[in-house]
Amino acid sequence: MKIFPIIGILLAACSTPAAMLRIEGDQAWLKAEGAPLSKILHLFEERGVEVLIDPALELGRVDGEWENTPVERLIDQLVSPNSYSIQWKQVNSPVGALYQISTIRVFGDQAAAARRMTPPARVLDVVEGADGSKYVRGEILVGFKAGSTLEDLHALLRKLNGTVIEVIDPPGIYRIRLNDDLSVEEAMKIAAAHEGVDAADPNRAFSNKNLPVVPISGTHAGINLGLAPGETAIAVFDSGLDPAYADMDFIRGTYDALNPGSEIDDPTGHGTLVSLIASGALTPLGEETGSTGAPVLAVKVFDENGMTSSDILMDSIQYAVNSGVEVINLSFGTYEDIGFLENAVQYAASQGVTIFVASGNDGLATAVNPAASPATVSVGATDGQGHVASYSNTEADIFTSGTVEFDGKTYYGTSFASPRTAYEYATDSD
Repeated sequence: MKIFPIIGILLAACSTPAAMLRIEGDQAWLKAEGAPLSKILHLFEERGVEVLIDPALELGRVDGEWENTPVERLIDQLVSPNSYSIQWKQVNSPVGALYQISTIRVFGDQAAAARRMTPPARVLDVVEGADGSKYVRGEILVGFKAGSTLEDLHALLRKLNGTVIEVIDPPGIYRIRLNDDLSVEEAMKIAAAHEGVDAADPNRAFSNKNLPVVPISGTHAGINLGLAPGETAIAVFDSGLDPAYADMDFIRGTYDALNPGSEIDDPTGHGTLVSLIASGALTPLGEETGSTGAPVLAVKVFDENGMTSSDILMDSIQYAVNSGVEVINLSFGTYEDIGFLENAVQYAASQGVTIFVASGNDGLATAVNPAASPATVSVGATDGQGHVASYSNTEADIFTSGTVEFDGKTYYGTSFASPRTAYEYATDSD
């Protein structure tokens, strides 16, 4: 492999800092124009690398260009005279195994002094395209045809000047990070025309802004705590779970899909209410109170701005399937194309998972996605007296009450009918 001459140097200052980075296996390409070293390390973070650094270190600026340079050699020059360590990982993928850098640790005298450079909370950088669709800035998702090879992938990365951040398999999707000089739209055209690519899609973004905010008191008033334990667990993909309810018997577990390993919370309260209904601890008006509970796996899929994305939802489906969950509830949706998320939904269905999705609250004779998918069960709402609610979208497989009283307030929507139907299915299956 040819190694190009290194012409990079560290400078004290520069008036117009800019940088571009690509990582492919153990090789890297970096172009920097007076960019702070902290920004360069942040580019590594954007490409899926965990960066830990001693906060006491003084960081300079970087100016120069490195082409086809060993990653370790690049890091050594960037952080000198400080010490560093690098960890690697092997990721299996449909076209072959990928060898990727996973962690960079930069320190002075003691490695233990290094701390994570960026706080762990993930907030999506969402932009709106010319057609009005929303997606994560600087990322695309690509699926390859059967029989494609690693060389097909590497050839595409060279055209895009991109880096594989993540492999979501199944359904076999590559999440690719772009540099700022190439738009998502341009990258999509390049990928679609590349031999071996089956399909390409933006990393689509979805919002929960139309869902009600539910104030949580934590008093547990009105909750049915006399439930016998059930067997079939329901994964609730929503805004999270208020910690006041995390230790209750019907909560099987929690998972923050935006930042795995973090303690879960719930900025809006909507996910908490949906989880209570899915477990049977709260019963919508007009429905019979159950005696058997459904264990709930509460999965936080929305960031603090109420946004989620294709990769987060696909990762969550994979997590739920791997956790042995048999039922998933999604109390949100969109009228836009969901792209590769449909592949993930179909995969879950093929694994025997039943997915209940709210049909939508616009009173239309259609359903939001993915409720409209034949691989899901679309749930519409009644008014609690058996009549289809005026707000409910009517393209639904099942209708049930979407009205629930909680903490002295009344809430309604198909987002509350869906977890009730999931609960009935789970307890009837036991």
